[in-house]
Parts: sequence; structure tokens; C-alpha cells
Amino acid sequence: MCYKMKFNNKENERIILPDGRIIWLSRACAVVITVWCIVENTPYLLLGKRGCGCPDEVGKWNLPCGYLDWDETLSEAAEREVFEETGVDIRSVQQGRGDTIINNHMNYPWKISSSINGRKNTKQNISHHFALVYKADELAELSTAHCEPDEVSDLKWITQDEINDFDYAFNHLEVIWEFLDKGKVLL
Repeated sequence: MCYKMKFNNKENERIILPDGRIIWLSRACAVVITVWCIVENTPYLLLGKRGCGCPDEVGKWNLPCGYLDWDETLSEAAEREVFEETGVDIRSVQQGRGDTIINNHMNYPWKISSSINGRKNTKQNISHHFALVYKADELAELSTAHCEPDEVSDLKWITQDEINDFDYAFNHLEVIWEFLDKGKVLL
């Protein structure tokens, strides 16, 4: 007996380039990074505000995030996105430049999500969630000098008590609380 199974998928789109090469348009692979810096026993979370150059969610706050580029690993994409959007060099933190790492989820994601969760999400990204919690004598200086024009309009280190005071893009508020609720060590 032969039967055909039914799946709830939309096939990737096949594109033939003028030189005959075939490429496939498919779901995008994204990275989302939760960065906490602990100074004098107070944890601070790194946030950016989406600027007018963003395609959506302009004016809302988010964790550093972005898409995987060609020829880079997921953790390299996470490091790059944090640096481009905030000026914070988490690679040097991981290499032990004097800061103390408390929780390092930069070599493997603490969460991978691909569900839409009932939201009107037309992007359907596959998001890999990374995190770094470290202690330092002072908060890293923030800068938008390395990001795309108008991608980020403001940057902040916020305390845990301030988390609910911001209007977040995407599902980043839920991601922050899920990270904390899963018992990820801050202190």
C-alpha cells in the first residue's frame, strides 16, 4: 500500500541564477545573545534600541541579535553581532582578559527555537540563543560605531529590576525571563 504523508511545510523556493547555478531560498538562521556583566555584585543586562534603519520593530529594545553570515560559525556570528551592535568585545572576555566568567554559553546555545508560538511571524527564523555572564570591575563602554547606519539608536546596561520597564522587539522579554527562570547562574 502506498500513501502520501501530509506535512505542514512550505517548500524552499528554487532560484536559477543567470550563470546556471541553483540556490534555494530558505528559513534564516539567527543568533540572539544574552550578555550579563556583574559589577560589585549587581548584574547588568546589555540591551540595544532598534533604530530607524531596521526593517521592523523600530524603537523597541532588544538583545543583541542578527543573522549568520557565510563562512562563520554560530558562536562567531554571536560574537560579531554583539560587537557590531554594542561595541562590546565578548571574545576578549572569553579569552580571560581579566574578567571572571560565571556562565559561558557561547560555544553552544542554551536554547534553539523555531516555533512561531502563535505569533504572526513571517520570518520563521531558526534562532540560536547564546549567553555570557561575567564579572568585571566596570561595565564595558558601549558604542554604535561598528553597526550599520541607523541600526541601533541607543544602548544600555540595565539591572534585573529594570527588565520589565522596556518595550521589547520580538520575543526578547520572554527570552530574558526564560534564561533567568532556567536557573542560569548570575552571581
